[in-house]
Amino acid sequence: MVPMNVVERKDRHAKSERIKGASSQGRGEKGKGVQPRVSVNFDDKKTINLEESPIRVGLKLQRIFTLYIKKATMVARIRKSVTESHNSTKPVVGEVDTNPPIQSVKDAVYLFDEGAFSGENPIIKKSKSKSYSVVESVWAKETKLHLAQKELNRLKTQLKNAEATKAEVLVELEKAKTTVMDLKQKLKVLSESRELAIQATEAAKSQVKQLKEEKSGNLNVINGTSKEVLEAVGQRYKSIIIELDDAKQELRKIRQECLESVEARVSAFKQAEEARDAIETNEERAHELFNEILAVQESIRQMKVESVEVDQQKKEILVEKNVLNQSYEPGLEEYEKNLLALNMDFSSKLTKNLEVKLTDKISEISALQKEIENKKTSDFESVKTLTLVLNGAKESLQKLSEEEESLRCLVEALRLDLEYVKREHSELKEKECKTGSILRNLRDELEKRQFELDIYLAEESEVRLSSEKMISMLNQLSDETDKARREAEDMKLYALELKVEAELTKRSLEEAEKKLKVALEEVEAAKAAEASILDQIKDLSEKANAARNSVSESGARITISREEFDSLHRMVEEFDKLASSKEASATALIEAAKASEIEALKKLEETQKEIENIKKMTHEVLRKTEMAEAAKNAVETELKRWRERDHEKAAETAARILAVTPISSRRRSRFQKQNSTPRSMEVRKLEKGKGSFSKKTLLPSFSRIFSRKKSMKFERGVPSYLPGESPL
Repeated sequence: MVPMNVVERKDRHAKSERIKGASSQGRGEKGKGVQPRVSVNFDDKKTINLEESPIRVGLKLQRIFTLYIKKATMVARIRKSVTESHNSTKPVVGEVDTNPPIQSVKDAVYLFDEGAFSGENPIIKKSKSKSYSVVESVWAKETKLHLAQKELNRLKTQLKNAEATKAEVLVELEKAKTTVMDLKQKLKVLSESRELAIQATEAAKSQVKQLKEEKSGNLNVINGTSKEVLEAVGQRYKSIIIELDDAKQELRKIRQECLESVEARVSAFKQAEEARDAIETNEERAHELFNEILAVQESIRQMKVESVEVDQQKKEILVEKNVLNQSYEPGLEEYEKNLLALNMDFSSKLTKNLEVKLTDKISEISALQKEIENKKTSDFESVKTLTLVLNGAKESLQKLSEEEESLRCLVEALRLDLEYVKREHSELKEKECKTGSILRNLRDELEKRQFELDIYLAEESEVRLSSEKMISMLNQLSDETDKARREAEDMKLYALELKVEAELTKRSLEEAEKKLKVALEEVEAAKAAEASILDQIKDLSEKANAARNSVSESGARITISREEFDSLHRMVEEFDKLASSKEASATALIEAAKASEIEALKKLEETQKEIENIKKMTHEVLRKTEMAEAAKNAVETELKRWRERDHEKAAETAARILAVTPISSRRRSRFQKQNSTPRSMEVRKLEKGKGSFSKKTLLPSFSRIFSRKKSMKFERGVPSYLPGESPL
């Protein structure tokens, strides 16, 4: 939309042109020098001629203002993107500035110093818009480049973090090595304590054998010294069992520590894999950024070429315009000459009419000239204000040019940074190729180690099962030894009780023998008294018979009082009763003594049998302890081999890691010598070696132990079970 004052100016300009064309015959060139030549230098190359009509000046100003507004919006967006990229850590993508950058045309004039003040062809406008689009694309590419540089910085920080994690993992490995050394020392101490315990058990066994030999020589006689020795041996055996339990607990602790160290190694290996994956992703991201940077550089080169082509087109268009102006000037002169000739050819009538009309027109022209002069004065005032505005715009545009120069310096600095990044990227690419070959070799080695680790883990699982079985069997043997020890103690107590009972029976037998002797003496005394009484009775009977015979012969009788006869009869009956009672008591005592002797003999036989059973049990217990010690020795030897292999594997892995780390450190030092800023790329690789039992070394010892166990079952007839097993 064109404003109303512009339309009025167009009409007035058309009228003035008609008047000039009509009055050109009479006046000639008098009207040419009426207006003073006034021009405004808007730029070094472009000026506004104020002699031209105000309509043209207004149109030119309108074009300039539209161009100012376009450039203002573009530069405001570029400034906003640059400030955001400098201030913010993360780039904000996809935001649209909806706020108007310029509030009015006056602000646009004050802000910018570039516009088309001279009438230009639409071709030039198109080329300018194209150049502006090229500038916009250049700025967009430069912002992308800035973002890419930020992404590179972020990747560098990630690489530094990966190096820090690698250092932490190495520290953890050193800690694991120290723990392994401590465990080895503990195992040595345990093995020494076990050897001492084994020696003590052997000494106790020898003492027990000596005591057995002494017992076999003297079964019935038990000395106080042998009892003290047995008690000392039992206490020694208890202390040895306590030491064995302590050793078992320490072994369990060591196993737990080994498992914890293995878990720590596994976690370290996982962290190494995660860091390796992060390095790979960072490398891929860096490669993508490098490709994007190359694409941006190519687009910048193309834009530079296009800008050069646009400048050439501008120059060609200006040359063509000058040529066309020069070619139009002679045609205009010929056209004016033709017009003059045609005016001379007009008839006189026409001239009279024209003179009349001329007078009318002159009056109109004079009125119009007055109006034009008034308008000119007003236009001069407006032009003065415009000149003032344009001078202010010049100053603002100079400031903007200075800002553009600073921005160009920034762009040049960014380009230098880009070249530096390119160099670094090329160096990193070379190092990446080298590290890629190293990585491939390391990956191949890692796959081999992984395969070996899987084999070792399978073997370790089998060995763990077998070791668990062995430990359960050792626990069972220790339980059986405890049971046998308790049974032996019970049998000892029972034997002591039997011995006490035997002593009591012996004492009762001695007392019974004494009583028998007394009874026999009494029986003999009774027999002697009976014999004396019988002799007396015989004497009396003989005397009576003799008396009877004498009386019968003489015919006389011997008379005895009744009391004497009763007393004699009572004495005979009493002697008979005493003899019968003493005989019965003597026979009862003899029978009781015989029964007690039979019972004592039976008890002695039973005690002898129990003593023999106790001997057999002690023999079996000793045999079991020997088997348990043999199994423990086998397990200890296998554990020693396992630890030695673990130590060798750990030493190999540590040597490989140390061989890898100095290579990376040398490369880093070379890279630091070459470049001013320290930037390093390292490849981290951690290997974790695990030792395990070998089946070939373990299986023979296990087969021997299980064959011994089977022979024990068949010899004793009593089944023995492992701690994890259940009786059928």
